[in-house]
Amino acid sequence: MITPREEIKAKDVKALLLRVYSRYQGGAITANQAHKEAYLLNSVLRAIETTDLEARLEKIESALNYD
Repeated sequence: MITPREEIKAKDVKALLLRVYSRYQGGAITANQAHKEAYLLNSVLRAIETTDLEARLEKIESALNYD
């Protein structure tokens, strides 16, 4: 499992989303609980995507000497 000291990657969130889906399909959690967990995980995924894109853009701007 992911600990707070590790960097969470998009593939980690994907695995967690699949786990939520599996638990829902298996009847271990309700639709409401699955929705809540998926919502939080999708928020984390968006944050990861945004910071990854920001880092890539900064590298491009640096390579182009863009201020």
